[in-house]
Amino acid sequence: MFRVIFLSLIFFSSSSYANQPFDIFVKHEFNATDSITGVGVTMSIGPRHSLVKGELVSSLNYAEVLDDRGGMQNFLSLDTGVRLGFYGQAFFYIEAGFDAFELVVDDNRDDNYFNDGQEDNAIDGYAGLGAGINAKNIRIEGFVKARQIDSETWDSDKQIFYGLQLSLSF
Repeated sequence: MFRVIFLSLIFFSSSSYANQPFDIFVKHEFNATDSITGVGVTMSIGPRHSLVKGELVSSLNYAEVLDDRGGMQNFLSLDTGVRLGFYGQAFFYIEAGFDAFELVVDDNRDDNYFNDGQEDNAIDGYAGLGAGINAKNIRIEGFVKARQIDSETWDSDKQIFYGLQLSLSF
């Protein structure tokens, strides 16, 4: 029940910021073996014309991640996070978040291996840095994220992802 209430607060609290600008984006994250592709929204929080402010971020992603045993894992995730940064024509930020799907439901990813006693599945999380350029209604940014991705029987082989994001502002 706590999970449902917490998730509802995250999504419904955005209605109080309805007069704040929001962006719709597509993104692609990758490393040598993995990729995460998503579509999502960001919404500014804080004073509208301030250069220092925050953003609420949420994206629905499709991930292909190599696990620590050499198998490729495919799954959907719902990244939900917060950014804090300096937002002008050029901008930079720090961000942190988690996979909201895992907060609401148990991780039912297909595990191709027998359970070897590893049952330390935590809610997947991430922390990152990003920078980009605002050009009227278009925003282009690059970022790097450290991600913790696992299930009950496997952990991801790599934790660092690099990416690009293209946003349209409304």
